[in-house]
Amino acid sequence: MKHWFTLALAAALAALPAVAQLDGKALTVKGGKTDAAFAPVTLDYSGPAADGKITVVDKKGRDACPATLHDGKLTFILDKLKAGEEKELTVKVEKAGAPHVLLTPKPDGKIIDVTIDGKLLTAYYYGADWKKPFLWPINSEGGVTLTRNYPMSTDADEKHKDHPHHKSMWSAYGDVNGADCWMEEEGAGLQKAQDVTFGSGDAYGWILSKDLWTDKDGKTVVGEEREYRFYAVPEKGRYIDEHIVFTATDGDVKFGDTKEGGIVALRMRSDICGAGKALITNALGDKGEKTLWGKPSPWCDFSGDVPKAGLRGIAVFDTPTNLRYPTSWHVRDYGLMGANCFGYSHFSKEAYNKGLIPENGDYLLKKGDSLSFNYRVYIHGGNADDAKVADRYADYITPPTATWK
Repeated sequence: MKHWFTLALAAALAALPAVAQLDGKALTVKGGKTDAAFAPVTLDYSGPAADGKITVVDKKGRDACPATLHDGKLTFILDKLKAGEEKELTVKVEKAGAPHVLLTPKPDGKIIDVTIDGKLLTAYYYGADWKKPFLWPINSEGGVTLTRNYPMSTDADEKHKDHPHHKSMWSAYGDVNGADCWMEEEGAGLQKAQDVTFGSGDAYGWILSKDLWTDKDGKTVVGEEREYRFYAVPEKGRYIDEHIVFTATDGDVKFGDTKEGGIVALRMRSDICGAGKALITNALGDKGEKTLWGKPSPWCDFSGDVPKAGLRGIAVFDTPTNLRYPTSWHVRDYGLMGANCFGYSHFSKEAYNKGLIPENGDYLLKKGDSLSFNYRVYIHGGNADDAKVADRYADYITPPTATWK
């Protein structure tokens, strides 16, 4: 194992991009609508690359913010910035060191571990022995996992051994040109990873997975590409961003109206689930499954009191650029939380009667066209109020902005 870790670390260091021309380059950052905390800030940069470690510092060279240069953009993590506040910062390029966010492939299968400063956040499973790719576990502060271990593990403490297709954190939908790409029983469709690439970095590391969704006979129903970004933010409030793109590669694609789906979905650990335990909240202040199931909201949070660890939770953020924002939520006391903007006929009658959602959610993607979604997953201590989920959501949709000087 040590040999594999050494190789992975060497590969990560070699892949870390930096730009000599960036060293000493000045920029201005301006706060958004709320006070930001550990907010990722991104700006374009297209200069030539060279190896090195990038940080963004203040005029006196203090308060170093870790940065990653990837895909023509520089992203850095800003510890704090007041709403509307402006700061002048400078980019610093130094000799490369071990990245904060390290992605390591395991030697015994198609699994990629994601660690932040040596602590496991999650791992990506995409081998052919699984019917869908997924992330598991999803760890919070102190290594406390917040998603269910079943069916990946035979953990004796796992009480709810239902819905085996609910694998920690995943993306799936139950009616894609008639193919059930949500369930995993006989006759269901599959998701097949075709090409998976990844990289480590100081502000974030990433995984890019190019997949095909097929029907039960192996016929492609839609092409899909997802990118996960894992940010070097404190354990008490980790971020995972997911960018997912569907492309109608083999003809028109109809996403049929069904509740069985979550373009991003999670299944929470059993001991914080159930009536009286599950603390489910949305951006409108609704609480509990009966009040908020199927209702559109910019975000949804599922928290609970973890034995010996205290209150912990996960929030999922929708964004105004997504189709049918704000999305509806397929969220249940037993632990499921999924963003679903298609299943309208199954969802809240109250929301329909108020004109918040239409009667039917069918959506047709024409041949050759693409449909993109972006979400942020916020893994936090405390409940939604303790973790200031509303403020962190504001950081996501109206982040601090940066411009080169």
